[in-house]
Amino acid sequence: MIRRSPTLIYMTDPDVQDVRDVIAKQKTDSALLLKMKRMAENPAMDTEDMEMLDQLKARYGDRNKPRGMFV
Repeated sequence: MIRRSPTLIYMTDPDVQDVRDVIAKQKTDSALLLKMKRMAENPAMDTEDMEMLDQLKARYGDRNKPRGMFV
């Protein structure tokens, strides 16, 4: 197999920060999904489950609020 030198992508500091933000968001989403999976497997609610529900409300609660001028 023939090896070649890697292609370098030049990125500015804001580009790097955007990538870091996306990775951090993916990590928090995957941790939340893992908690949801554990909750689905064991339906008994405990304090960790209530904290997860609070995180969901904090993250996605704004989507249900009406927006615009005529509200």
